[in-house]
Amino acid sequence: MKEFLWGARRALETATIAFLTTTSTAALAQAQADTSPAQTGNPAPAPMSAQEEVFSLEDIVVTARRVSESLQDTPVAVTAFSAAAIDRKFATDLRAIAGDVPNVVIANVPGFNAAAIGIRGQSTSDIILTFEPAVGVVVDDFVLAHVQTQLFDLFDIERIEVLRGPQGTLFGKNTVGGVINVITKRPTADFGAELRVGYSSFNTKDVKAAVNLPLAENLFLRVAGSFQESDGFYRLTKSNNVDEFQPDVEPRGQRISGTRYFSGRAKLLWEAGDDTDIMLTYEMLRDRGDAPPSVNETPPGFLLDAVGFPGIQTTGGSPFDTGNTLCRGDADAPTCPGTMNGHRIDVDGVYLRGEHSWPDVGALTLVGGYRRVESSLPSDYTGESAYLFVSTREDVREQYSLEARFSSDFSDSLKFTVGTMYWGQTLDANATSFLGFLRYLGDDTATSDPNQSTADYKVDSYAAFGEAEYQLADPFSVFLGARYTKEKKSFSVRPQVRRSLIETGFWPEYSDSDSFQKPTFRAGYRWTIADGINNYFTYSQGYKSGGYNEQAMSATSALPFREETADSFELGFKTETADRRFRFNAAAFYVRYDDLQRDAVVPFTDPITGLPGQETKTTNAGKAEVYGLELEASAAPVDGLTLNAALGYQKAKYLEFLTDIDGDGINDDASNLELRNVPKWTANFAVNYAFPEQDWGQVTVNADVNYQTDYQTTTLNSDFTIGQSRTLLGTSLQWNDPTETYRVAIYARNLLDETYRVAANSVAGLFNFTNYAAPRSIGAELGVRF
Repeated sequence: MKEFLWGARRALETATIAFLTTTSTAALAQAQADTSPAQTGNPAPAPMSAQEEVFSLEDIVVTARRVSESLQDTPVAVTAFSAAAIDRKFATDLRAIAGDVPNVVIANVPGFNAAAIGIRGQSTSDIILTFEPAVGVVVDDFVLAHVQTQLFDLFDIERIEVLRGPQGTLFGKNTVGGVINVITKRPTADFGAELRVGYSSFNTKDVKAAVNLPLAENLFLRVAGSFQESDGFYRLTKSNNVDEFQPDVEPRGQRISGTRYFSGRAKLLWEAGDDTDIMLTYEMLRDRGDAPPSVNETPPGFLLDAVGFPGIQTTGGSPFDTGNTLCRGDADAPTCPGTMNGHRIDVDGVYLRGEHSWPDVGALTLVGGYRRVESSLPSDYTGESAYLFVSTREDVREQYSLEARFSSDFSDSLKFTVGTMYWGQTLDANATSFLGFLRYLGDDTATSDPNQSTADYKVDSYAAFGEAEYQLADPFSVFLGARYTKEKKSFSVRPQVRRSLIETGFWPEYSDSDSFQKPTFRAGYRWTIADGINNYFTYSQGYKSGGYNEQAMSATSALPFREETADSFELGFKTETADRRFRFNAAAFYVRYDDLQRDAVVPFTDPITGLPGQETKTTNAGKAEVYGLELEASAAPVDGLTLNAALGYQKAKYLEFLTDIDGDGINDDASNLELRNVPKWTANFAVNYAFPEQDWGQVTVNADVNYQTDYQTTTLNSDFTIGQSRTLLGTSLQWNDPTETYRVAIYARNLLDETYRVAANSVAGLFNFTNYAAPRSIGAELGVRF
């Protein structure tokens, strides 16, 4: 065995060194090249001389395996962003990092400020409340269980790690595509404060502030908050004077899609001993932004086109000129659900984390939390001011979790992490929908007699997990991990029924409960071929939990769907030169998905009125495979210059897909369709240069360009719903005074002013509603730090 390993090692070492010596250091870099060691308590890289600090890339420490380790030693395809890299984006939410990560899409769910994240062929693009995401978003070890609040503010973030591929053992369920792991800044022992004030296009005003206070010798407080207000980049250009419905004032020509929110976080850290710390965190969000407007891209022949509301593909209109039925009210109002109120979201979370380490033994981590999200989301989904489909949804979601894990540190040859976790949530929701388009089909009550529905949902989930790595020989280790999850889900729905019928006592209710359980495994090897040359292979499993569809309209569609599973094979190489001036990482992968959960909006005939409508059905519809390649590189060829690049290629196809395409109640073979949110190519290139420091300060310039091919955004690949290919250019110029107390920056996003669709939904032959990305934005920011 040793002879085999030695011979293989020599052969691979020779080939890899030859590759490195013939590869130009100008081959550029992954966007996280300047990532610093993570949070307080993480191991810092070995001290470097002044010359090395100037000319080398920084070490990158990640927690992708729930322990702190160098990125280059981690047998996972992961891209990390430091606080400095995030700041250079001059952006407010998670979508800003997507272009820098190969084979990753982060957009919004059509009609909502909610996350639609796709990684390696897996994605979630639905707002349905009982759906669980395919990509996990974890903030300080707490899972954000629904897409509605996953586009969080990026201020005061220490590090973001994007883990690609299933992470079912250490991170658990709903990670079939991967995990976005977010670590916020911790309190420190020194006083510090920071204030940033910014202004940019569309009358966007930003104020961000953070303060770090040492309250006692071992007690520290950090408070950070961010406020944004903007007018939005859409214009309301269609008349609101349609039928008798109009707002209190005529808003024609005004900007809409504006933001207005405050996001804050307070952390209290108690260092109870040399090896013990306890941290209490409070999180809050108050979002009062506009209801996100939609663009009418209804194809010819659909209902809205037939009754006189054609889409912009027919009219030739601008995608930034749209309509919106604006009126005052609420979910209980007789004729209007309150679209002028905007989308209102309140988040309050309390989290407690404790960690104790025993020298030469290991560390015990306990993390518990509670998070409450209350939303009221009234919207017009048609892009017209004609009262065609106006709806609101109100919901209250409560999450709570407790996790305990122990990571060993007593052996050089054996490392392991074991733990248990409880996770639960409750959901209460109701929706009111005015199906105004039905008045064109003879229903005169469509704008005065809305449909109403309610849903209740409860989840209790328990898991035990562990992963161990054993060093067989000095350069070669094997690892094995497993997790077992068991869940109980209870569900009750009252489907959409006219308010007048409810008042007569008619409102059916469908209730059910079921248990879901799933083991997941991970196995592979890690091979240090030579100093700075690492190879790994990983087989990993993930699953997306089974569940229910809160938009069910019948007893049949209210039944549960099964778990969705993923089996992934990944081969990777991570290389770095001895002087740490060049870094190159590559990963090739193949993923097989089974029991795919797919929902489709299909035609539906109301059994009571006999009128046409639409219903969202969810089934385990088939199987798919995705394979591809991911390349990332970093270079620091001269003092002050960092080059970054990434390239992703993926090919996805259905192996089996049966769904009701035309609404006739019969499943059709749909395996010729494309998976959604899977661009074939993604590419990124970035340059950051810090000019030599002068007596008056230092100037830094940054430029990045990223490219993404087009991709389908809907399950049934409808017309005018493709996420369009685009090339985005961003740049910034920044000045810091010699003490780094003051900062002035100017920046531009989407400098080429690309116009491209990012999200869409096609509603069962009735209409299409879509969303576009923001046009060119230019801004400035002033900062002061003490």
